[in-house]
Amino acid sequence: MQRQRMSLDGPWEFVLDPAGHLTNTTLGRAGMPRSIGVPGPWQAQFDDLRDYTGVAWYRRTFTVGMDDSSGEQHLWILHFGAVDYFATAWLNGRLLGEHEGGYLPFELDASPAIHLAEANELVVRVVDPSNDTTRFPDYPFSEIPHGKQSWYGPIGGIWQSVYLEARAATHMARLQVTPDVPGAQAQVALSLNMPAAHDLYVNVTLTDPRGQTSTHTANLLAGSGYLTLSLPVPDALLWDIAQPNLYRLRAALSEEAAGIPALDTFSTTFGMRSIATSPSGQILLNGRAIYLRGALDQDYYPELIYTPFSDTALDDQFAKARHMGLNCLRTHIKITDPRYYAAADRAGMLIWTELPNWQNLTAAAKRRARSTLQGMIERDWNHPSIVIWTIINENWGTDLGVNADHRAWLAETYDLVKSLDPQRLVVENSACYGNFHVVTDIEDFHNYYAMPDHYRQWRYWVADFAARPDWAYAHSYADSDTWRALRGDFWQRGPRTHTSEVRCSGTEPLVVSEFGNWGLPDLEQLRAGYGGRDPWWFETGLEWGDGAVYPHGIEQRFARFHLDTVFPTLGDLTRASQRAELVALKYEIEQMRLHSSIVGYVITEFTDVHWECNGLLDMHRNPKAFYNDLGTLNADDVLVPEMAHAVVWAGTQCSVNVTLSHFSTADLHGSWVEWWLEDAPGICGRIAPIVCDTGAAQLVGTVVFVAPALTASARLRLELRLYDARSQQLASNYQEIYVLARAAATPTQATGGAPLRIYAPELSATLADLGYAVAETLESADVALATTITDRLRAYVETGGRVLWLAEQAGAQQAYLQRLGIAARAGRSWQGDWASSFSWLRQDRMFTTLPKVGGLDFAFADLTPDQVLVGCDPADFAADVHAGLFVGWLQHTVALIAERHYGAGRLLASAFRLSAHLPTHPLAQAMVHEMLRYVTRGK
Repeated sequence: MQRQRMSLDGPWEFVLDPAGHLTNTTLGRAGMPRSIGVPGPWQAQFDDLRDYTGVAWYRRTFTVGMDDSSGEQHLWILHFGAVDYFATAWLNGRLLGEHEGGYLPFELDASPAIHLAEANELVVRVVDPSNDTTRFPDYPFSEIPHGKQSWYGPIGGIWQSVYLEARAATHMARLQVTPDVPGAQAQVALSLNMPAAHDLYVNVTLTDPRGQTSTHTANLLAGSGYLTLSLPVPDALLWDIAQPNLYRLRAALSEEAAGIPALDTFSTTFGMRSIATSPSGQILLNGRAIYLRGALDQDYYPELIYTPFSDTALDDQFAKARHMGLNCLRTHIKITDPRYYAAADRAGMLIWTELPNWQNLTAAAKRRARSTLQGMIERDWNHPSIVIWTIINENWGTDLGVNADHRAWLAETYDLVKSLDPQRLVVENSACYGNFHVVTDIEDFHNYYAMPDHYRQWRYWVADFAARPDWAYAHSYADSDTWRALRGDFWQRGPRTHTSEVRCSGTEPLVVSEFGNWGLPDLEQLRAGYGGRDPWWFETGLEWGDGAVYPHGIEQRFARFHLDTVFPTLGDLTRASQRAELVALKYEIEQMRLHSSIVGYVITEFTDVHWECNGLLDMHRNPKAFYNDLGTLNADDVLVPEMAHAVVWAGTQCSVNVTLSHFSTADLHGSWVEWWLEDAPGICGRIAPIVCDTGAAQLVGTVVFVAPALTASARLRLELRLYDARSQQLASNYQEIYVLARAAATPTQATGGAPLRIYAPELSATLADLGYAVAETLESADVALATTITDRLRAYVETGGRVLWLAEQAGAQQAYLQRLGIAARAGRSWQGDWASSFSWLRQDRMFTTLPKVGGLDFAFADLTPDQVLVGCDPADFAADVHAGLFVGWLQHTVALIAERHYGAGRLLASAFRLSAHLPTHPLAQAMVHEMLRYVTRGK
């Protein structure tokens, strides 16, 4: 018989049961039910249930509308795609069964209870547990797989599709296809729902991507419920990133060798592809080394949170991923709807998918983890897009540092997954600061730094990771002092003694599997997706990052802190924030591409998720401002420009090293790099020949030129293009360079034309070398420049003096300044490494000779502050704050440059790290010049 399917998606009745007292027989007396859509968690559909956990009931009636006239014996199977978390179902008052687990499908035999000639009533009780063990002693939240529900809120209910299907009494329950590319065949494993009562035949039709078919027949003997066969696939059309070729396999179960009539039919798609690693530490797709260019995908959606939108919309989001140069998405600690993986199959998108985490590794949690792993591998076996499984993310739910049993369990679970699915790669713990690997196919790590503020830390860390550091694998601690020392700086080099559970070949591919920075979404676009209103999640996130990620009130904060003095509108600030995200990603990716041993990365993240706005797209999959720029960075071949400082004086020589990271199959024989400086006619050239091994990063040349003799400072772009021998472009990139006109740091003149006399005991030699007039005493000076503010300098200000205070160090304040002080960024949200900080420079009254900046970029690398200025009220930002910093959603706003008036004088404080860089850094010199000119204005 042909399977017949009836969808039960759509509106259902919905009843809350907070006390858990209702039963399927008393449900009708519970009052007026709500209407809920299936599929979709209840938290997504009712504002008052965003945080509800507990018991709820679903009910709907339906009439069987399928043909039952054949007279053949068959079963009525009720299929649930996924219900979070514990489900019990009744049909027409008869218990059908129950299921534990929030991510995997389950089926119940409805045959004994179904009515064919009248209406049927289906009732489902769902328990979404919390950590209240008195209410949920059998499955507390901390011991069940739940993923990011602990971050973004609980998920409960029927969140994947439900259908009723008529099947033959003996039917196929599973059809598993394993590609064997070297053997030019596919291994097929077929399982029945029960052992066959007599001999049966399985007729298999294989349709290749061109539409050509082949047929094969096998005999399934009585008493057996399992069959394997090998299908020849000569000259296979491989499933690959650029050509996602899909085969279709249709199996027909029959009592006759000819296959007619069929008792049951079942179809699936699969791809002929292989995934492996090489002894040289590369990832091999179909035997070819690839560079993994991924993004973390939390797989959250604006309408139904966990439930994906339409197949068309899924195809569109994968097309956007490809447009940005991505070839992989890491679906983060969530087993997603199979429709997602099917869309990835069609798009040629590699998928790295993960087991949802728990919090407490009890015996019950281990059992659930094992069962869920087995279920996800079984359900998603045929998807060629899935190439990597992850067991644990960042040590969540385990304690690998001190618990040897947890490390042993993780090693055993890795072995289990490899035995279940030897054709894919397995990561046992996708690691981050403070934890490590035990045994893995990919040596991956996560790390986050604010850019450009902590660019050096990123560069050093990437270089260290590329050299396979000993901190990457589990190690023991000699004593508590050693443990504390390592916890204080986990990245420090050893020597470290690896624990007995560690198995490491030293050739595991190196992948930076999380890094990234924030870029605020466009509020108009965001609200348009929510009917013109603020998203409901604007009221969430308060508990994270000391409130830095709380979105509500962003427009009020923009106005309150007078950010319109720098950015005309919040939309302008948003675009500057997104530009800062691109600038950060560009540097981070380029640093990784400099090292041949690093063969992939995963950007955090593909889309914004509620308040976490580090996505390449926003929550509604709207592209951010850099959408069309990422493809040149996320590419097989990438040109990496490097220069000591992204700022130079006009008329000075510039030197830019150019490295090629080469992972395409392009022939570089006869290729060259063309370069030119925009808006600077005649400054151009060529690097040739280009020599670079495939799968390597090599320096291919150096661009040398003299910066144009500008009379006004400008931000210019050095453009780079790689062409092959046929003049086809293979890669492109650019380097932004601030070219400062010499007038930006001409020693300041006092009123009347005489040079300013500057009292600066700590910096007098440097200032003299720069051409400034240095005063021997404070009394003879026009202005004081100090790295430490003292009572003497404060008194000087109160009597009419002017002081520029470089407040760069923790001990730089040795005087009481009323509401002005300094505080360290480290250890506070201002550090900005996770929820990104954003710094800006005001240029309406100061810094007018510099190129228009807005948000700070890599011209300010090495100068960005380690301290912030505290004590400035919002009103101070109207006129007295000239540079500042906020975190996340315009939270924790502080000053970086601010002025104060004491008595008849003026104090200008700057937290930028200028003093050490003043001798050689053009921008440091220009900023000091501008601040001296400003603080002495009217003197």
